[in-house]
Amino acid sequence: MVVPIEMAGVGGRSRNSNDDAVVQELIRVAMQRLSKRDRSRVTKKHILKTLFLARENLPDENSVKSLLPYYWYLEGPYSETICANLDEMVSAGRVDADKTANWETYRLVPEYALKQVAPHSDDVNEASIEIGRMADDSTSVDDAVRRAYEAAPFKWYTTYNLEFQPKFERHCRDVLAGRNSGYTDRDILEWLDDAVLDYPTVPEFMGHRMIFMDFAKMLNAFLRWDSYHTRKDMLGTLQVLCGDIWEVFAYGVRVYHHDPHYDGHADRWMTRYNLELGKLDRATLKHAKEFDDVVVDETRLAPDIEDMVLHPERHDFRPMSSYATAGTR
Repeated sequence: MVVPIEMAGVGGRSRNSNDDAVVQELIRVAMQRLSKRDRSRVTKKHILKTLFLARENLPDENSVKSLLPYYWYLEGPYSETICANLDEMVSAGRVDADKTANWETYRLVPEYALKQVAPHSDDVNEASIEIGRMADDSTSVDDAVRRAYEAAPFKWYTTYNLEFQPKFERHCRDVLAGRNSGYTDRDILEWLDDAVLDYPTVPEFMGHRMIFMDFAKMLNAFLRWDSYHTRKDMLGTLQVLCGDIWEVFAYGVRVYHHDPHYDGHADRWMTRYNLELGKLDRATLKHAKEFDDVVVDETRLAPDIEDMVLHPERHDFRPMSSYATAGTR
């Protein structure tokens, strides 16, 4: 979990108590609208994604837009400013929080549910209307996340984080627990192929891309050959690597895709990214040695990924999003 930072300036302008009151008013509006449909408690993720979607639809001249700074991270757009203000609302007794080790839900305290935290201006009214639309259009957390990912800097947020990774990890959990998985090896390979095709082509992620391709080669070998690599400990290793690959990628995205509000943290974030990337690289190389005796039969690989898996260093990737744009797949 990210620790809230001190509320610094947005684009060099200092934040003040009036700014925070406006943010808390927008949080109140979001919670009020999300609490409808027989639901009294909402998650922090749902609040964050709803406010992000509303902000994205506001015109640039709306002053509210700069008060909701975001950066892209593990689960998509994240705002420490919103989280800090939500915590302040809890401390002030306006919001009731129910926190466990794995989940957080929030509820507006009834006597404050309809009380405005800050007066409404034209900009706040416009933002409130947009928040209501987003809350009505994204009635579940999953809906809100998927809609937010449409604005992601990379389609890999959907291809890997929403499609491949959770399904592969579920497959691993079922197999390791001795249950029949609902997914076949072919299913896993098809989702992996999509993730390979859609990996971002920007040079900033070249090092991470090479690590991911090593992982893809190992997983192909694991799923395609009936050998000692079907041991459960190796499956557990691949499951861990799968999660670590996404986590390190998200560290990198945070460096390059954040609002100016967070510029002062970019150097620290870059240091963390490089550190974790080095750890991941060493771990991947270590486990790849266990596959040294596996000869990849090129004739058994799907044509679209044959060269990507075997020779990623010389392949110029074409992301899946470009296929969608052209109307082909």
